Amino acid sequence: MRTYRISQLAERCGVPATTLRFYEDAGLLPAERTPSGYRIYGEDAVERLAFISSAKLLGLALEEIRDLLDVREEGVCASVRARMLPLIASRIQDTDGRVAELRAFSDCLADVHTALSGPAPEGGCGPDCGCTTTTVPAAGPVPVTLTHPPRTQTG
Repeated sequence: MRTYRISQLAERCGVPATTLRFYEDAGLLPAERTPSGYRIYGEDAVERLAFISSAKLLGLALEEIRDLLDVREEGVCASVRARMLPLIASRIQDTDGRVAELRAFSDCLADVHTALSGPAPEGGCGPDCGCTTTTVPAAGPVPVTLTHPPRTQTG
């Protein structure tokens, strides 16, 4: 049986070694240790990583993936599929809700765009100029994460 050190597995699978360490800590990717403490993985780690990557692409949480991996270890595909079906159905429902929110937000943006496309009032901005809107999309507020630009060193 072929074994890989962490750097070899990372290169083979296109995954950073830090991710492999994280997966080990999260209980997703067990590693054996050499007498000198190096992580070693078997060929099954390649398939396990492919499964983890696929599940992540489907939007599954690490805990859900860990549970699926436990079922997968039993060697019965039908059991894995039975466990995945409700998880995927839930992701479809979540996605449909997000699509509705994005459509409502897009409609709101289109209304603001239309208002801003008209002639600007004389002078500065005011409550009726269109630069400020209090219109909230029908589906509710859309969460927005504000980030600060990175600070630059002066010197």
